[in-house]
Amino acid sequence: MEKLETLIQELYQEGTREKNMEVLSHIRKLAKEEKQFIIPVGDANGEKVYRRLSLDDGQDVFVAFTTQAQVDLGQTTETLNQSVMDVLHMVHDTQGVSGVVLNPWKDSYFLPKVLIEMILDNKNLESEIKVVKGDITTFDGDCIVNAANESLLGGGGVDGAIHRAAGPMLLEECKLLNGCHTGQAKITKVYDLKVKYVIHTVGPIYSGQHEDEHMLRDCYWNSLTLARKNDIHTIAFPAISTGVYGYPIDKAAVVAVDTVKEFIREHPGKIELVRFVLFSADVLAAYEKVIGERTIL
Repeated sequence: MEKLETLIQELYQEGTREKNMEVLSHIRKLAKEEKQFIIPVGDANGEKVYRRLSLDDGQDVFVAFTTQAQVDLGQTTETLNQSVMDVLHMVHDTQGVSGVVLNPWKDSYFLPKVLIEMILDNKNLESEIKVVKGDITTFDGDCIVNAANESLLGGGGVDGAIHRAAGPMLLEECKLLNGCHTGQAKITKVYDLKVKYVIHTVGPIYSGQHEDEHMLRDCYWNSLTLARKNDIHTIAFPAISTGVYGYPIDKAAVVAVDTVKEFIREHPGKIELVRFVLFSADVLAAYEKVIGERTIL
């Protein structure tokens, strides 16, 4: 556990993605070695419950300590020892909790659910591309991408769902952006969404021309470039242009996956997780097929 504390301290000093990868890799190692965290607990109706903290952004998190010395830096509390692996599973499986904060009193480290999932699934911590069927507005990472129209004033499909989930203030901010050209991307706040940012990009209306592929590629590339500039490391994309814009799903999936892979290769350590959150089984199957045919990173 002392090595984990040292790595976190070095992360504070260096602030690099490479050092963060070392921290995450060591947490995975501790989990496999059945090491233990110290967990603060309280009483609720005669039962022991794990204590939570409420962060400034309103999110609830569990708390864990690496050593008793770290516990003693704060208020006196009852604790118990629990394996790192069990703590990770507990956080991952608990609704309404966004992650766990290690050593909150000094040199704290926040481990969000998206990274816990990667640790538990034994995935490559450098970068991961993943596809799921679901609602992109519930993504609990750093950023979601909106498949917007050129006005940026809301619409149907994913665009409408994101605006409804974010609330009316998102539209008010979008009114100040003066629209967005096809293939370009712009970033806003999130308001009632869980993430930190929304990136809005405008996909091409499919025409069958070669320019379609270039413009769709630009949507992904420019969104990831904005993500890198804004210190975004986990990001979710919809299947841009595959709805009413008519882009064939199989072709759109190839452009999406290949562009993301190329960006990650050219900017190693900048993006930890790209998740394609897709709205239907046929779209999911198309993206899974493309990823299955290609070696990820």
